[in-house]
Amino acid sequence: MPAERPWFDAPWALHASVVVLVVFWGLAFVAIKQALDHMSWVTLTFLRLGFAGALFLAYLLGPARAHLAPRRADLPLLLVLGFLGFTGYHAFLNLGEADPQVTAGTAALIIASAPAFIALLAVPFLKEKISPVKAGGISLAFAGLALMIFFASPGSEYAFQVSVGGLAIVPSALFAALFTVLGKGLLRTHPPFALVGHAIFLGTLLMVPLVIADAPRFLADLGSMGAESLLPVLYLAVFPTFVAYGLWFRALERLPAASAGAYIYLSTLVGIVGGILILGEDVSVVTILGGGMVVSGVVLAQQLGKR
Repeated sequence: MPAERPWFDAPWALHASVVVLVVFWGLAFVAIKQALDHMSWVTLTFLRLGFAGALFLAYLLGPARAHLAPRRADLPLLLVLGFLGFTGYHAFLNLGEADPQVTAGTAALIIASAPAFIALLAVPFLKEKISPVKAGGISLAFAGLALMIFFASPGSEYAFQVSVGGLAIVPSALFAALFTVLGKGLLRTHPPFALVGHAIFLGTLLMVPLVIADAPRFLADLGSMGAESLLPVLYLAVFPTFVAYGLWFRALERLPAASAGAYIYLSTLVGIVGGILILGEDVSVVTILGGGMVVSGVVLAQQLGKR
């Protein structure tokens, strides 16, 4: 008779945990805007990764987890994952959201294009073929992404105008796709929390040169930090990073990638609604149109593109 699985491995509990993590991720776009009112994008990136890295380090140093130290052979890939998933992803996202023209909702919609990048990267990395339907879906998603970047500045006339902040977030979507594609392979040998812990620790170290280069502003940010600025940083470090990333890789370990990836759309919706309700943001018609194209294109590429 097979051993009974723990309750947290039950299908309902697994899907419930993914719902929780995408709510955390959705509200992260709102918390980033709040934190950037009080500090630079460099300070925010380093503090978020530093606090979260300390939590992961405390977890990994527990006596029962002494065997979770990374193998030397895995360090180069973990360093790459640290840059893609943490240093690069969060630095570019925070840099983009520092632009007053970029709302939390717009940032969430740009990040929602990550599955389109995953579908594209599946060709060289996973040797998958692109069907005409999948190619159409990817093209639609990228057309929507371009629409948001070039025409959807809040409060502007509907004229061609590059959103520098929106453009800055695009690398984050690409890095998230690469992080997922490359990180999934290491789940065969690394438990989810250990994988994320090692990657985020290395990612934090990679932020040090940027902090040194921005030292005067960084020190000024620390000197003026109060509860209003510290609370969103702590939220970002604990919930969307420490808790959510571990749950995400745990889900990837147990669910098909497409099934887990579909939850990203809920995160996008939370980001848009959170921006409206908490920050009082407006959502332009062009943003809705472009975001709809991104989500529709990704669904087309992920689901119908397999038939």
